[in-house]
Amino acid sequence: MLLGVLASVFIGVSDYYGRYCARRSHAMTSVGTAFIGGLGMTAVLLYFVPSAIHYESLVLGAASGALMAFALSAMWHSMAISSVAVASPIVAAFTALGPLVYGLATGERPSGVVALGIACAVIGLLAAVIVPDLGGRLRAGIAFAVMAGTAFAVATVLLASTSLDSGMWPAVSQRLVATTLMLVATRAMRIPQVLPRTLRLAGLFGGIIGGAGMAALIAGLQRGPVGAVAVAGSLFPVVTIALAVLFDEDRLRWWQIIGITTVLTGTTLMTVG
Repeated sequence: MLLGVLASVFIGVSDYYGRYCARRSHAMTSVGTAFIGGLGMTAVLLYFVPSAIHYESLVLGAASGALMAFALSAMWHSMAISSVAVASPIVAAFTALGPLVYGLATGERPSGVVALGIACAVIGLLAAVIVPDLGGRLRAGIAFAVMAGTAFAVATVLLASTSLDSGMWPAVSQRLVATTLMLVATRAMRIPQVLPRTLRLAGLFGGIIGGAGMAALIAGLQRGPVGAVAVAGSLFPVVTIALAVLFDEDRLRWWQIIGITTVLTGTTLMTVG
């Protein structure tokens, strides 16, 4: 549970820096730079966390890396063109739905608590995304957030399947694949592969913090219980939104605050139910 909380704090800070850079550069460039920092962090953690190479866990980590590259690009783009208060709750809700959908596919049936959580999340999202002054950017922001949340959900299920003995190796394979994909994609699209000097430190710092957060989440999911760790790790929007309001001139309406709180409540119910 503590590892999940730690992951939320680190990932929330990382998303704030990612959004900060994406608003001033290209989202994919920001993601690529962040993954470089994250790869370095996870490689360092190999020396401190007992880790053994397991082929299956390496493959699962690599597959989650491909999904993470897409998810972060979509999420940070959503934050840049719309609002943190729009993107983060959607991503959190969809990420929490991942283990639920997986459970349904494997024969599990949701409890009344889970059904209540879904209802809370849907109602909360409807309130959180009402931002009149965004105009056409709102629809695009929602679309990119839904894509990001779906990719995060699948990645979470994959990471929960890695073995405890593999330690940090899934995090390393994840960051390595994600970094490679982003560098290849940005080169193919002829956009900068690395952030300019004025943003590079912020991008790398966000990536290092994000790498530490993902390592904490993976370690928590490996040790379980998956539900408790997942709910603790899904509270990152609180951190991102708070930082955006305090330091990046974002503004929350009263109904968005209620909506975001309801989404997080629903996410909690879905995960623990």
